[in-house]
Amino acid sequence: MRATLYSIVLFTLAALPLRAQETDSVFPGYAAYAHFVDQHISTRDFTEVILRLGGRDEYTKEEIASLQRQFDGIWSANFQNGTVFNRQDLGGGVSQEARMYWTGKSYCYFYALLHQRENDLVVINFALNSNSTPIMDRF
Repeated sequence: MRATLYSIVLFTLAALPLRAQETDSVFPGYAAYAHFVDQHISTRDFTEVILRLGGRDEYTKEEIASLQRQFDGIWSANFQNGTVFNRQDLGGGVSQEARMYWTGKSYCYFYALLHQRENDLVVINFALNSNSTPIMDRF
């Protein structure tokens, strides 16, 4: 499928100022974060993923709509399966993980750099891609 042929990084978001992270990139724990990511990527709601994980201050509404259209062109059906296929504890409450979502031969790869604080989990950085190599190169 088209998604497996593309080898470009679709986007990556870096850490945002603390003020933005306080409202967007913070979850009450890993389970809440995992549920959010699985729910929204499985249904191809990439707009909400971008906004909630920190892109609200990085993209205009038009750019986010354009990204959603681009993603809809690459992944035309909701994903039926998903898994965490690589997770590393980096120490100090910092971890990174790679997730994969698929239906048939259509794959979506997701990367996140996470920080577990005392009472919450912060998404520091994330990326989506139609190719596993750029995601695996982060490990």
